[in-house]
Amino acid sequence: MFGKLLKYDFRSMLKQFAFIWPAALVLALVNRFTVNSFVTSASGLRQTVSGVAMLVYVGIMIAMFVVTIIFVIQRFFRGLLGDEGYLMHTLPVSPWQLIGSKLLCAVVTTLLSIVVAILSILLIMPISWSNILDMFKGFHYLFSHWNMEFTHGVLFLLEFLLFICLGMANGYLHLYLSMAIGHLFNRNRVAMSVVAYIAINALVGILIGILGNMGLRHLNIPYDLINFENSPTAAIHLSFWISILIALAGDAVYFFCTEYILRKRLNLE
Repeated sequence: MFGKLLKYDFRSMLKQFAFIWPAALVLALVNRFTVNSFVTSASGLRQTVSGVAMLVYVGIMIAMFVVTIIFVIQRFFRGLLGDEGYLMHTLPVSPWQLIGSKLLCAVVTTLLSIVVAILSILLIMPISWSNILDMFKGFHYLFSHWNMEFTHGVLFLLEFLLFICLGMANGYLHLYLSMAIGHLFNRNRVAMSVVAYIAINALVGILIGILGNMGLRHLNIPYDLINFENSPTAAIHLSFWISILIALAGDAVYFFCTEYILRKRLNLE
């Protein structure tokens, strides 16, 4: 059933972004041919056309990320706390599955928007076929001369991406918990969700400050692992994994608090 939930949420995602993602790439391709005119052409018409094309592209890029945030909020607010919630909560699934489906779709949507943004920027950049060929030659050299330094580099990248995904999830779960708390009230739910968001943010800030004052020096970590001079690679890996575990702990708190409210204190009236 969880797979069906994911299919439903991803189908809604594709309907929402079926226009804006291709539009961003098409406008980037248009700007690839017009941006040079803006710099080199003496024709006022060409400069105007290229300027308008760039403004439209920037507008689409901003709209893409704004729509992403709105989509994430609406999918949770309407799907689990609004009118659709009456149907969703009658399905033979647990609240954690409903939250997990919305969260996974939100993170994937954000990642795809970032990928589209990066691809569109690459389309605008004056990259020639020779540059692409040189890039593939570089990859070939990398794989043919693989060593432990490259292995650690790949691991650093994967750890960074994992941390970014957990950070995205943390932000969205923060929103989910705020909206769930707001729906505990019978009136002014949107306003109370905003108040809950600010209160949670302040509470987390205070907690981080307390933990920071306590310091990590009390943790029993071998000195050679945290010493960048003696073991920089291990220190970087350790730093990544400490950050990942902290983010994961925050995600778990947000997730299970939201799940508890939906399971025990749900108020759709």
